[in-house]
Parts: sequence; C-alpha cells; structure tokens
Amino acid sequence: MRIYLISPTHYNADGSLHKTTRYWTSGITLPYLKALTPPGHDVSLVDELFYDVDLERDCDVVGLTAMGPQIKRAYDLADHFRSRGRRVVLGGTWVTLTAEESLKHADAVVAGEAEEVWPQVLADFCEGRSRGIYRSSSWHSLAELPRIDYTTLPLLKYEAFKASWLYRMYFHWPVVFSRGCPHPCEYCAVQTYYRRSFRTRPVDDVIEDLRAIKALGASRILFLDDNPIAHPEAAKELFRAMIPLQLKWASQSTINIARDPELLDLAARSGCVSLSIGLESINESSLESVNKGFNLPKRFDRDLAAIRAKGIQVIALLMVGLDGDTVDVFQRSLQFLIDNKISFLKLFTPCPYPGTKYYDEMAQAGRILVQDWGRYDYGSPLIRPANMSGDEMMQGFKYVYEGFYSARAIAKRLFPPPTGSYLETLAYLVANLKVNRFLRSHENAWATIS
Repeated sequence: MRIYLISPTHYNADGSLHKTTRYWTSGITLPYLKALTPPGHDVSLVDELFYDVDLERDCDVVGLTAMGPQIKRAYDLADHFRSRGRRVVLGGTWVTLTAEESLKHADAVVAGEAEEVWPQVLADFCEGRSRGIYRSSSWHSLAELPRIDYTTLPLLKYEAFKASWLYRMYFHWPVVFSRGCPHPCEYCAVQTYYRRSFRTRPVDDVIEDLRAIKALGASRILFLDDNPIAHPEAAKELFRAMIPLQLKWASQSTINIARDPELLDLAARSGCVSLSIGLESINESSLESVNKGFNLPKRFDRDLAAIRAKGIQVIALLMVGLDGDTVDVFQRSLQFLIDNKISFLKLFTPCPYPGTKYYDEMAQAGRILVQDWGRYDYGSPLIRPANMSGDEMMQGFKYVYEGFYSARAIAKRLFPPPTGSYLETLAYLVANLKVNRFLRSHENAWATIS
C-alpha cells in the first residue's frame, strides 16, 4: 500500500494554519512509524508545521498523530481524506485517551504504543478489514527498537545543518531514553497514557543512537523523554556512558534532579546545558490540588541554585489559575522567576486534557468552559478558576509573560551567567529578545511560544 503519514499543525485563533520556516528540533514519530512498517509498503511523510499537506494525495492509507491543539486539525484532515475514499488511522496521546470519539473520524485507531499493532493494522487493511480500535496487550521492552534515518527527520533542514554553524548550534537532534512517568499528577496526559508506568531503553542502544548522530556532525541533543530521571540509577548509568561523547544536551526533568547531588553532577558532566522543569506553581496548596505536592515549593530556591551552580540553564514550566491560586499569585510568581534567574518561561493556564482525572473532576464540577479542542493551547481560559475570574486569570497570565520578558527582567535573569555557560546564555538572550519582540507585536500570546 501507499501510506501517507502526517503530523498536523494547529489552527491560529483566526482559523489560519500555524506555520513556521524553521524549528529547533523535530519529532521522530513519523520516521519511527516508517521504520516499523513491514517491507512492501511505500511510505511518505510530512510535518504540516513546515510543509503543506497534499490534500489530493494519491494514496491508500493516511496515518495521523496529534496531541493538544493539533487534534482539531487532525480530525479535519481525517474527515477530508475519508471523504475521498482513503483509509485513515489515528494515533497518539489524545487519540488513545479518547479512542471511541477518535474512531468517529477514522477507520482505525492505535490506542497506546504502536510497535505491536501497527503491522497488524496494515495487514488488516490489505485484507479489506479493520478491528476499529487496536490496543497492545503489553508495553514494549524498548530493547532493540527499529533504527530511524536521522537525516530524514521531518523538521530538519539537513542541507542547512551541513552548511551553517549557526544552524548546527540551533538544531537539537531528538533521542529517546525512556517512556512514561511514575508520578500521579492529575492533569498530565503522559502518566494517564502510560498508567504511571516507566521504562528505559538499554543504555548501549541509546549510545548507539548518539554515536550515529555525532557521526553526522551534530553536537546538540534533545531527549524527548517526559521524565528521564524517574529511575535515577538508570539515568546515572546513561550519563556516565555519555561523558566520553562530549555532547551537549537538553531535556525535560522533574525538580528531583537537584535533590540527588550525584545525579546532578553526572548530568552536568555528560553535557547537560538546559532543563525544562515543571515547577507548575509556587503555591503548595495549588500543587496539592493536582496531586503534585512532591514538588515541595519551599525547596525551589535552593534546588534551582544547585542546578544553576552546575552551569545548567532552567526553562520553567508554570501554571497560573490552579485551585490554590488567588490574584496575588501573579506578582509573586513573576518575582520568584526573576529572583531565581530562570532563563526561559513557558506559562500555562490549566488544561483539562480529555481522559485525565483532572478533566473528569472539572467536568463533574461543571467548570469546563471550552469544548473546542482547537483552543486547548495551554494559553486560553479553559476552566473556571476557583478563586478568581477567567478575565483575572488571563490578565495575570499576560502580566507574568510580559513582565518576565521585559528588557529589564531579561537583564536581571540572565546576568551574570552561570559559570561556564556563556555561550548558552548568549543563545537564551537571543531567544528572550525574540519573545520580547513577539509579545510587543501580538496582543495575546499563547503558551505555545517556543
């Protein structure tokens, strides 16, 4: 069969498609699905963030994977291709947590991991049938995963990478070490999707990927993991093995990395230069309201100082409008971020992701304000806050974003830079100034700025 794999973009507020000409990393789902596809099929792929989807594509099967605000566009594309007689498969986190609803837009749904079921979906399509929802009976061990061709990453401009040292500084090559997260955060689709399970790949397999990427001339890596340090001893083994490679890497992480001195030291020695950390809130009661009390905000100051002392930049992920928040949270949060010299901020409003416990609680309480999935962008008033109005939440959201990215705050946060992190600080200065310019030219900024 001729298979067309698509990663859709999302709609802007005016209904246009969100597009960009470059991005600092790339997803690997589409090339990984191509590697999983049995021989005999012709597979092409497109990421709509860069390129236009060929709506008249002459193909047999269309595969779509999406999450967050992408899902509305994914459903629209699925409906379009089905109207043209193409068989459509939907997959991904959102689709898994809403499998029955998603099946209304598709001939088949892959709920959960694809390794065990993707070949069966294609085999059934070849026979002119479908089981509807395909769900693997067990988690994959992550050993000996199919290898992808890294030069075909959907958002990589390979010729620019070879020609431009600036692009080589900018682009981070995606690698996976683990899947899942064992923490119980109620709003999180990841732990819901994986049912709080967590697995790591064999370290030798990851090192083989890293060597293959380095052989292409790359030196910057992004671990796509949601929580690569969830098993600290496994993470330490990986970091030790990475030290001789002399790569620089970034990742998401919990704040717990700062509470294990050996783990933090190995991360720094193995090349860690920045971490995106889900602080979520500076209010203990707000964290307790979503079952993330383990974050311990009373320790944030010393934890962040420990990370910074290792020369590691911190990207803070913060939510405003949780049930423990009152209107004073905005000023206090902004001051906290500046005082702790946070390098970059991704700010969020509470998002009731369908399928999560948080969604069920908000729906039962009648507090969900928006059912338009295209607006589930993490920067819109999706729920009715407990201790403020929706307008107050969004005014505070804008206040924190604009205050954080003001010229004065940028200077306070980034200087003096962490020891040995001068080049990284320069890169974050450029990124901060770009957001500053964006916020001055756009009346309303989404939390999806990156």
